Amino acid sequence: MFLRPDYLLFMMIPTLVLFFFIITHRNNISSIFDDKMIEKLTFDNGSLGRVGRNFMLFIALFLMIIALSRPAIEKGDVKIKSKKIDLLVALDISKSMLASDIYPNRLEFAKKKIYEFIDSFKEANIGVVAFSSEGFLVSPMTQDSATLKYLIGNLSLESLSTAGTNLLIPIKKGESFLKDSKQKIVIIFTDGGDNDTFEKELEATKSANEHIYIYATATNGGAPITQDGISVKDKEGNIVITKLNDKIKTLAIESGGAYIVGGLKDDSISILVEDIKKKFEMQDVNSRKVKEYKELFYYPLTLAIFFMLFAFSSFPKRTPISLLVIALLSMSNTTLHAGVFDFQTIDKAHQAYQNENYKEAIKSYEEVVKSKQSAQSLYDLANAQYKDKKYEQALSTYNKVSSKDPNLEYKKLFNTGNSHFQLKKYEEALKAYEKAEKINSDVDLEHNIELSKKMIQQKKEQDKKDNKQKKDDDKKDNKDKGKDKQDKKNQDDKKKEQEKKDKQDAKDGKKDKDASPKQGEEKEKKEEKISEKEAKKWEEQLEKRKPKTMPMKFQSHNIERIKNEKPW
Repeated sequence: MFLRPDYLLFMMIPTLVLFFFIITHRNNISSIFDDKMIEKLTFDNGSLGRVGRNFMLFIALFLMIIALSRPAIEKGDVKIKSKKIDLLVALDISKSMLASDIYPNRLEFAKKKIYEFIDSFKEANIGVVAFSSEGFLVSPMTQDSATLKYLIGNLSLESLSTAGTNLLIPIKKGESFLKDSKQKIVIIFTDGGDNDTFEKELEATKSANEHIYIYATATNGGAPITQDGISVKDKEGNIVITKLNDKIKTLAIESGGAYIVGGLKDDSISILVEDIKKKFEMQDVNSRKVKEYKELFYYPLTLAIFFMLFAFSSFPKRTPISLLVIALLSMSNTTLHAGVFDFQTIDKAHQAYQNENYKEAIKSYEEVVKSKQSAQSLYDLANAQYKDKKYEQALSTYNKVSSKDPNLEYKKLFNTGNSHFQLKKYEEALKAYEKAEKINSDVDLEHNIELSKKMIQQKKEQDKKDNKQKKDDDKKDNKDKGKDKQDKKNQDDKKKEQEKKDKQDAKDGKKDKDASPKQGEEKEKKEEKISEKEAKKWEEQLEKRKPKTMPMKFQSHNIERIKNEKPW
């Protein structure tokens, strides 16, 4: 099938007419092209002849028309889903926004932060209003980031009378802008104005069910208001110093939003975006089916180029036509497989990358690299390897990227630093980031540099702690080894003493052999220590062995007891 069949229909008819004109009216293709150009492109001694050249030219034109008609093969349907969230951005354009306490002034600082917000929040459908004592429409709700930044960048205060700050204006505008949105979010970039209380604004916010985010664009120290190089003065002739009115944070907090005080180089906008995504749900945009095609236009286009070359070139007269045909077919076949036209492969790789199928993306990008070996193809391959967490391979590929384009060189160095950081090689990561900083600088790079320095410091402290612990462990081990050595020495000494004693006892035992058994028993008894229990038992034995004595019997006489006589 053809994606643009209108090209095939409307261009084929004039081509056939042209071919008829060539064949019937002129003997030469000079009737189509300028004579001077034909003179440069052709030779008179060619062997193809007029008919052969015209035929090849016609085939080339025919193939080009087919290529323009975009022949393709249908692969199937792809569902595309997208999410969005509606937001209203309000920019304070009162005279106080010309104060220069934030470089270059509060208004330009606010514009820069809005640019950053638009770039960081691709899902946002943003409307922009400007306000002072009056309100001004800058842009209706849109996701066209380029248009939004253009309109905000060209916003000027020179032709406006912008005295005063009426915060009710963005709240009321938010109510009308976001009437069809489930969640009404208004982000106001302002220095706070001069109000002491914001009861009316808070009441209007609650009535409209809005969530207000306040991004402060001033400092507590303040600065004079400069207009046309002259500081603005009050009625008494004193220079007006305008400061940040931080009382406005009550409006933001009580409405369910947030109060942010940012600087030139910080991640305040990232924090703001993350907070909105965390608190509020994205609205699903109706999904739609899109047919996916495999385009084949590069095949007829390649053949057309070769036929054009033959049509405007000459060959020796004796060159056989069959040889030319074979050469043509072999060259075209080689070219088609050489990857000169890598559109399909590149598109396939990009789609796989967007769908987070990084392994498939790596395969496709490797095919492109083999064919082209360009800096961009190598960079794309390295990105896919990085996303697939193959950091070593990504580093190797990033190192092969060599380009004079500062933007590509910056991104390469940035991602090289990221790869080193993922491998916990923080010193190498810092070096890569610092090289990138010499080319360009942004908030993310500054953050990565500071984080790398912090990780290097932590690593040094941890290494120091580990070395100290190792020394303590070594000291303890040496002490334990010394103790074990001393214990072993004591055991050896005891063993030697015991062996010496055993030898002495053996010697004494030999002497006792020569003595009589009686002497030995006496010596043993003499040396034996008797316990108290044994001693008592021994006494009992002695008591039993005493010689028994027969008592003497006294003679007795019978004595009569007097009746009732007491015995005592």
